[in-house]
Amino acid sequence: MNRRLENFAGSVQAFMPAWPLDIVPQIDTAWAHTPAQQVAWLAESLADAYPEAGRHYWAFRTWGLLVWQPVYLTLAGVHLGRAGIRPECISQSAVDCMVWGCRIADHDPLEGNEAELLNAAASSLRDGMNMLLETCTSTIDLHPKAAGRLLADCVTAAMLRIMTLRPDWSTEDAAAWGERWLESLGLQGAAGFLRYCDSAGEEHLAMERKICCLVYKRHDGFLCETCPKIPLAERLARLS
Repeated sequence: MNRRLENFAGSVQAFMPAWPLDIVPQIDTAWAHTPAQQVAWLAESLADAYPEAGRHYWAFRTWGLLVWQPVYLTLAGVHLGRAGIRPECISQSAVDCMVWGCRIADHDPLEGNEAELLNAAASSLRDGMNMLLETCTSTIDLHPKAAGRLLADCVTAAMLRIMTLRPDWSTEDAAAWGERWLESLGLQGAAGFLRYCDSAGEEHLAMERKICCLVYKRHDGFLCETCPKIPLAERLARLS
């Protein structure tokens, strides 16, 4: 097993505790090649569990479940493990209403500084997302613009999590890296970062969403703290 890959798998537990992550000799199906039947099955499981939420929620949630792990793993590899985890070497585990757990094929991660790794990893990640998007838009009721905004939210959420594990980063550093990822993935303007200050005057970042995830349509749902349906002034007041 590649030592750098093994070290990354161990360190990722600080990033996402209890994340089922296994290094295996090879994988059967990379996440980008998720078959249409599995996409449809995942959406149907959500429809069965939350019939009241409607088809747009089922589609949004299906897409979000399928993309978040590749995004988190790729970004964590670059900024926490100094390793360019190749997105095409990642497969996922899915159960009813959830995608949780990854298998990574043993391989030599890309090497370089953070900027070099970002450029290389983003190119592969973007290709994979485009492939998966084509499958999803032909299978479920998912509009490409909505998919892009939801994907951008995954990127900004991952960067905010990474920032908590990078004490050497300022809020400006985290936002700059996040914007660079968005640009490299062709998601400029699809999401961003809100800056706000706490009662002590310290600056923080939060997600600036451009789309509602529609979870509030579920019987147990609610508006997220940074939902764009909430007026900006109220969002900032809630955060601070």
